[in-house]
Amino acid sequence: AVMFMLGIAAQAMAFDFTFHGTMWQTVAGTNNAAVFKNNQKSGKTNFFSYNGALNTSGAKSYNFMDDNLDDVFGVTKARLRFDGKTDDGRAKFVYGLEVGAFNWGDATKGAGLSGDGINQETRFAYVDLQVPGLPGKNIIRAGLQSTKINHWVWTETATGVRLKGKNSRGSWDIGWFRGDSSKYDNAKDNDYFIGKFEYKAVPQLTMGLFAVYEDAGEDTTSAADTYNYENFYLGLTGKFKNGPVFGNFDVICQTGNIDIKGAGNPNLDRQAWLGNLTLGYKVTPQFKLSINGLYVSGDDDPNDGDAENFDSIDVDVKVGQIFFKDSLLGDCDRFFSDGPYIKDKGLINLALQGEYQINRANKVRGAIRHLWTEEDLTYADKSGRSDDDLGTELDFWYVYRYNKYVKLRFEAAYLFAGDGADAMAATGQADDLYYLATGVMFRF
Repeated sequence: AVMFMLGIAAQAMAFDFTFHGTMWQTVAGTNNAAVFKNNQKSGKTNFFSYNGALNTSGAKSYNFMDDNLDDVFGVTKARLRFDGKTDDGRAKFVYGLEVGAFNWGDATKGAGLSGDGINQETRFAYVDLQVPGLPGKNIIRAGLQSTKINHWVWTETATGVRLKGKNSRGSWDIGWFRGDSSKYDNAKDNDYFIGKFEYKAVPQLTMGLFAVYEDAGEDTTSAADTYNYENFYLGLTGKFKNGPVFGNFDVICQTGNIDIKGAGNPNLDRQAWLGNLTLGYKVTPQFKLSINGLYVSGDDDPNDGDAENFDSIDVDVKVGQIFFKDSLLGDCDRFFSDGPYIKDKGLINLALQGEYQINRANKVRGAIRHLWTEEDLTYADKSGRSDDDLGTELDFWYVYRYNKYVKLRFEAAYLFAGDGADAMAATGQADDLYYLATGVMFRF
């Protein structure tokens, strides 16, 4: 890095500049807006049960569909990214800004009548340097960047340094990231070490293998106990396409331990896994059908000294529009959960999906899915009942390509609530839920 900076000073290189941006403007309506209040964020929570109770630190309310809060509301979100590249192409500077999603009329976020407020954040701040002398094309990337390790484990931004490379047959990614930090006290820092490799075994099949080791510093549970923990993720992935047949799969194992301080507190062993499989068939060049099965393990006993529930690092999963983030509202950071689970009870999803490209400008997509938690949810009304059936969800998406840069979108979803949704309501009774949204996405 020092040699590179000296070279810049000596040669006074020229730069190429580019700007990229994305903006969402969304209007949505639902019979229960409380469901979309970011109740469960994977990057903020670490779910595990001990001494008969669930650690919920970082989570919001789970009174699912209790409020009957009919509402129509608008949301705005915008991102702007600047790229500067030296004229020899060997180094790149990237800085990105984000106006985090704000509800229209929210004066605290600058969306009130006067428009004054604080709503801007840094999304990217990193540098790329090409590394000569290694096989393939390699770069070192350092700073605040997107992780993109795996859709179910870790996709959001973090600060770190990594070596990324690729050739005609595959790619590799090795690095170190820093999570929560106490600045100068390593005992309280979160460190992540990653390795990811993809290989095109045959033209129709790409296989992947990844590993993440998470060494976390001290934190506090919702019961005010101090703890630290280690997690290890090992995943096998694949993408395939052969004629009209296509699909993808993920098999991920999570192990580790949770050390809870204080007399009478157990040390927990983490043993969890996730399996995902999509199989599809292209009926015509415009129309394709697919089925998806997702299994995410949950914890069945809060007193056995094991944490059997899968827990992501920081993700934005797309498993329908009501609970998760496959929606305009999800793009604008309004969702029930961004991780593939409910509390520490895991998830099972079975879905039939279809997509039809009507013409160059119009596309529709639809899905019917049934959702369960992998382990039973206990009713919030303290009746002692439990159930795992979240319900049947219908999803519809329509996209109109206005021009090269702009898409107009409309979407709708309806949940026929099951007894598992009832279990999350303080009254023990959850109504069916509908969601409608329309908006514009501008990307350049």
